[in-house]
Amino acid sequence: MSVFELTDISFAYIEQPAVRKVSFSVEEGTFVGIVGPNGSGKSTLLKMMDRLIAPDEGTLSLNGRPLASYKRRDIAREIALVPQTFSLDFQFTAREVIEMGRYARKGSGNHRWSVQELLDKLEIAALADRPFPELSGGEKQMVVLAQALAQEPRVLLLDEPAAHLDVSYQLRLFDWLRKLNEEGLTIVCVLHDLNLALLYFESMLMLREGKLFSSGDTETVLSPESIESVYGVRAYLHRHAGRTFLTFSPRARAKQKERVHLVCGGGSGAALMRELTDMGFLVSAGVVNAMDTDEVTGRELGLPIAAEAPFTPITNEAFDENMELITKADVVILTEVPIGTGNFRNMNALERASAMGKNVWVIKGVAGRDFTNDAVRALDALGGIRYFGGTREIIKELSEHE
Repeated sequence: MSVFELTDISFAYIEQPAVRKVSFSVEEGTFVGIVGPNGSGKSTLLKMMDRLIAPDEGTLSLNGRPLASYKRRDIAREIALVPQTFSLDFQFTAREVIEMGRYARKGSGNHRWSVQELLDKLEIAALADRPFPELSGGEKQMVVLAQALAQEPRVLLLDEPAAHLDVSYQLRLFDWLRKLNEEGLTIVCVLHDLNLALLYFESMLMLREGKLFSSGDTETVLSPESIESVYGVRAYLHRHAGRTFLTFSPRARAKQKERVHLVCGGGSGAALMRELTDMGFLVSAGVVNAMDTDEVTGRELGLPIAAEAPFTPITNEAFDENMELITKADVVILTEVPIGTGNFRNMNALERASAMGKNVWVIKGVAGRDFTNDAVRALDALGGIRYFGGTREIIKELSEHE
């Protein structure tokens, strides 16, 4: 059953469009997130759903009835809104602010939670007798949430509820919201943190410039392609230990630069891959073991990678593939990868790169990560190698070297 039905909703602030022809429905008992860049219309949409403002065009119904036909008190019994900010200059205590939520239930003696139970559940009992204006932003947010729940609504609307909370409180808050949802409360929440969205929400709406860009299950809406289109940043989707999460970087420049090949592995090249790619360099890597951090990162970035099976010494096939990538490169960089018998053939690849006249750059400290006692000797035998103190020096030199 649909709690909300919005059809071609539009709204403008003094001829400045905020929401444009948005249509969607919210099913009873769902946990829905709304995301989008600043100014995309998220908060305006929530205000219309709480009838704080009326749409300029379109229709909005609650439980099958036009929202405009409800009295304000009846709406307050159905819907509670937690806004981004809540100002109160009077010296009401936190307990008194929460008790204000009972106004919508005036005359009803049966309550799901007492005010004290709400204070305890949200772990804010210590704030009960403190003046509301003296609370921190995060503390105020928790008190206002308790006030909304004191209304005992069927639908809870939240506008950036975690904006002023530290990480611990964010996770506690959303754990509790998920529990409330499992008990039947319908929740619609605007938020900026896309990783929190992936962790907690079953379905999402994504807005762009006041329009509905996409909707559906969370992982589909928060695809890297959609995020790049809407936010203008590159996004990478990772799966680890049963969890899905996103990382971000600026969109790559259109102009492509030199080709850089990383001799890496074990995560020693992942950050450099990403940064150089974002700077516009054509990056490749090898030989790395399949499924290690560098291989996974390279595949996510769509880079050419010479890979070998895990726990397997470099085969002729992988070595030849690596040499093909080195042949195309302008600069070959040995990262801080540990060197053992399994990947020692990468030293032979560097030797060939040097013989081709390639720029071979090495991060200092090879002796400390050489478990064969031969890598340092192999590098010393090569001419023209340049040593760097770390990736920052390499990036600086690449920028100037171009």
